[in-house]
Amino acid sequence: MALRMKTRWHKDKSRSQQEVASAIAFIIWRIGMEALLELENEGFLTYSNDHRLQVMGEFLAFLLQVTDRLSHEDKMDNDDRQTFIISVAKNLVRTFAENKAELSGAGDHAQPLVDLFNQRADEYADLSFAGGEAKVDFLRHFGECLQQTMDGEKDKYWIVQRAIESDGPESIKQLKKALNALGD
Repeated sequence: MALRMKTRWHKDKSRSQQEVASAIAFIIWRIGMEALLELENEGFLTYSNDHRLQVMGEFLAFLLQVTDRLSHEDKMDNDDRQTFIISVAKNLVRTFAENKAELSGAGDHAQPLVDLFNQRADEYADLSFAGGEAKVDFLRHFGECLQQTMDGEKDKYWIVQRAIESDGPESIKQLKKALNALGD
């Protein structure tokens, strides 16, 4: 996955936590979109724009959990970390809802993603993430969540392995690079 992103601020001023959260949400969206396109290029089937957004929701939920874990490991205090993650989540929900409304028309497109984020937060809570790396159980859960969104038999069989070996680690690598650069 070759994704180029601007991850440096201009040196002339410091940035607020909300500005950093907005930038990270944008980068998470870009990482998820690139991963989704890679899946499609590799022959994994998405059959509609709604289905693409369903798959995208799983990438967003995964990367939001990774952001939370990395923020915790960066020794951000709990209050700042919670504020930061909520701000990232709100930006992701807004972007997702705007895209969904463009494709599907008016409606409450935000709440289903909020519900997904909350559900996945509970599920990922007891899974292993240490030293800036997701462990196999964390990546496997991501793969199983993606698997639930896929329809083709081939897709269901291979998606978990792909998430563990490729999509999960590569997405984390890109996110860590962005977090490190934007935090400077």
